Amino acid sequence: VFSSIFITLIIIELLLRAFGFETWKYREDDLKQPTTNKYHPILGWKPKEGVYDFPPYTKNGNYTKFTILKDGNRYSGKSTTNVKGDIIFIGGSFGQGWAVNDEETFSYLFQKKLSNFKVKNYSVTGYGSFQSLLMLEEILKKNRNVKLVIYSYIWHHQTRDYGNASWIQGLANSKAFSHVALPYARLDKNNNLIRYKPIKYFKLPLREYFVLITKIEKKIMRARLFSTNIDETKITQKIVHEMKLLAEKNGSKFAFVNLYPPSESIRISGKNHLIPYNKFTKKNKIKLINCGYELTEEYQVKGDGHPNNKAHILYADCIYNGVKNLL
Repeated sequence: VFSSIFITLIIIELLLRAFGFETWKYREDDLKQPTTNKYHPILGWKPKEGVYDFPPYTKNGNYTKFTILKDGNRYSGKSTTNVKGDIIFIGGSFGQGWAVNDEETFSYLFQKKLSNFKVKNYSVTGYGSFQSLLMLEEILKKNRNVKLVIYSYIWHHQTRDYGNASWIQGLANSKAFSHVALPYARLDKNNNLIRYKPIKYFKLPLREYFVLITKIEKKIMRARLFSTNIDETKITQKIVHEMKLLAEKNGSKFAFVNLYPPSESIRISGKNHLIPYNKFTKKNKIKLINCGYELTEEYQVKGDGHPNNKAHILYADCIYNGVKNLL
């Protein structure tokens, strides 16, 4: 019996390899990057203090300076005297300014336009709307001087919010994120938000040697996160609405900024993900600012794909023009 089982497993392993499946591997492009985050029991992960130098993304590229301050926000320049209060940015990698230098991020450029406010960028690479909400809750527990909260949205945040198994697998495939966990949210029958604690990617021994074990890990994660009738747009909208209510409860104003070009979401999924938010933000009296510029090659970091310094200039101007009447 044991011999038969062993032979069967070997045959399955060989067949999987023959069809092109591979054993567990970390993405090679991430292996030389510094780890800028640490595990957090509520947020899943949080930036850790330090000054990090990222190696070039192309052969002739330059190093990228990435500064995280003590409380986890990315350095965004200095305000002057007579500061009226704080402006908080939350969001994902577009908001944090992944792959560009500190002084090239739109939060840094935004700070230069508003010297009488202190800009703090709590956006975190990999975060969706739900983690941004959790981060905002952490911030407002300690800071009662926030005048404006700006959430930077891209449509992929919806996938992260409901706990997509492929997304957490993608995080685990990166050496710099292999230790993290993913908190996620769903809706009950009454459209109330159900919060789930951070879940880590399931790991089995010998995953680096056997394709079958890698496949079993994936199946287990999909089973753990499986759910029917998930409406990811409604989940994210509910989260954004809670952001707005939380900000107002704290005496802060709130703005929802779209940074993703409609044509890109249409290319990937066949849908313009901003259309449902036009109606949603109007109904719930949420300030919507559309800064979804087309990220052509001219506006991307070569070798990475995130918005480059030129794109961040556009973002800073667009966001400033959208919120200046709120200040």
